[in-house]
Amino acid sequence: MPTVYIDKNRCKGCELCIHACPENVLAMSEEINAKGYFVPMVAHPDDCTGCRYCLMVCPDVAIQVENKGKVTKPPEALTGKPFSYCPGCTHGVIHRLVAEIIDELGIRERTVGIAPVGCSVLAYEFFNCDMQEASHGRAMAVATGIKRGRPDLMVFTYQGDGDLASIGMAETVHAANRGEKITVIFVNNAIYGMTGGQMAPTTLPGQVASTCPTGRDVKLTGYPIRVVELLKSLRTPAYLARVTVTDPKNVLAAKKALRKAFKYQLEGTCFSLVEVLSTCPIGWGETPHDACGWLQENMVPYYPLGEVKVPEEATVQAGS
Repeated sequence: MPTVYIDKNRCKGCELCIHACPENVLAMSEEINAKGYFVPMVAHPDDCTGCRYCLMVCPDVAIQVENKGKVTKPPEALTGKPFSYCPGCTHGVIHRLVAEIIDELGIRERTVGIAPVGCSVLAYEFFNCDMQEASHGRAMAVATGIKRGRPDLMVFTYQGDGDLASIGMAETVHAANRGEKITVIFVNNAIYGMTGGQMAPTTLPGQVASTCPTGRDVKLTGYPIRVVELLKSLRTPAYLARVTVTDPKNVLAAKKALRKAFKYQLEGTCFSLVEVLSTCPIGWGETPHDACGWLQENMVPYYPLGEVKVPEEATVQAGS
């Protein structure tokens, strides 16, 4: 019989696992962990099917599942240090996917990650590979230098929308246009999460932020920037995709796209960027579960999911 194990010391009580479980195996308990969070319990263990949906959506790598005698393990490409993100923030899900791919491709010992300035500024504490810290917006410039100096290394940047699409937009466009053989993970939560919820280049029309309390006025600030569509217009071959991690189905699709992005670098094919639509429950003033719903209802229509450009198509366009 499948068994769910919950690391209560890592859990922040976001309840995403409870909402993801199709069999209602999990429920919130009255137990409070050392960090002051209520934690879930396995309320109906006999109903577990081993689907691992709870594990997929857990943003704190706090859940493992045993099925047929095999127990899932956290990725070796994570240090094991508890994430510093807010409860329900999906940065943790993205971290886990990236780490799983690094393990599966067997590239950890030659991978270098670039940590940005933003919510994931401490990413160097969470990824168990060589890491560099970059100035705000300059992650792709740092990645370019590392990759050109050591082409044998696997280099990825992990950047938010303020970092990549605002102060770092020049680095973004020119790294893509030069076709730098790096992998970019672009986390879009539509605001500046770490510094107080200010309007970002990706904030939706009418969306409330701390610097636009009545909602983004496109007459004053223009429309949100669709980064992957912008980069698609470049003739240089690239892999560009947009995914999200709001539910198990989308988590699986996100991992598939991220894996492609790393493999294109491994094969020396092209520049790759995967935009991941992510939630910011605290910044948006929503519960973690409601934030996932808000993203699907509001962000996905403006930022459509899917592969936007693949290198085969790009090569044809460049040669036309």
